[in-house]
Amino acid sequence: MIHVDFKILVFISAARNLNFTRAAKEMNISQPAVSKNIQELEAQAGRNLFERSGHRLTLTEAGQLFLKHAIRLTSIYETLNGELGLLDGVLLGELRLGASTTLSHYILPEILAEFHLSFPSINVKVLHGNSRKIEELLSDKTIDLGVVEGLSDNSSMKYETFLKDEVVLVTRKGNPKLKGKDTLSPKQLMNLEYVLREEGSGTNDVIQKAVTLVGIDWHSLYVKVHLASSESIKNFLLKTNCFSFLSVHAISKELQSDELEIVDVENLNMERNFYFVRPHGVIGHLPEAFRRFAYQRFEKNGIFHPDG
Repeated sequence: MIHVDFKILVFISAARNLNFTRAAKEMNISQPAVSKNIQELEAQAGRNLFERSGHRLTLTEAGQLFLKHAIRLTSIYETLNGELGLLDGVLLGELRLGASTTLSHYILPEILAEFHLSFPSINVKVLHGNSRKIEELLSDKTIDLGVVEGLSDNSSMKYETFLKDEVVLVTRKGNPKLKGKDTLSPKQLMNLEYVLREEGSGTNDVIQKAVTLVGIDWHSLYVKVHLASSESIKNFLLKTNCFSFLSVHAISKELQSDELEIVDVENLNMERNFYFVRPHGVIGHLPEAFRRFAYQRFEKNGIFHPDG
């Protein structure tokens, strides 16, 4: 495989983060190493690429020009490596994915493990973020393909249904608050205590719409605490008599081990889809290979129907 000059990759990371410390973490090198690579690149370019003012870092006009061509250059290298590999019937290169929390924690790892076994010559990098962040990463070509929990009205992006999901009411097994009931009426939701994701979560949007449809005011639910992840919510549920709404994909292990249980609520439907997202136009051969691989894997289980 032909590699881009490492200094250029360091520059792209620093330019996107506008912070050498974050760039060092992203590139898995020390901060002095980031500074050294940037200084060498600036010496070769014969001009400053960054404007340094105290702790603030901005791109100079030359830096902005350099970033545009550096991104184009890395894309050319990736295409070249891919096409060289295809001459031998082998897929080569780096696949850059972006995914929301539920997908990156509970769905993608298993798919990526199988993908790696099938295509060991492909390096995979996964970045995390909400749908808006994933769109930004796609727009500036930081990633090749996104997998997200919801649609947006961004006309520059193409969304394709990937996988069905269902958000369910869940609590610890044997919670005395249920008193032997496995089904609740919508009004009984107001008698429970909840732990939910932080405000702005896509899952919360799904819950709010669903409970509103069964006549419950979202703000009437008694939320004791907001937590940042499904993992922290599950741990909280195991130690309390609280309830939460979580993706069924996030609780599969706890259901199998009989630690958590799903509570049915009459007429409450919280189904949703996960989506592949990418800019309109031709998709690269690596993201297309992964997209097809993921579709084929789940199609065997009959749990989704791809749009195309």
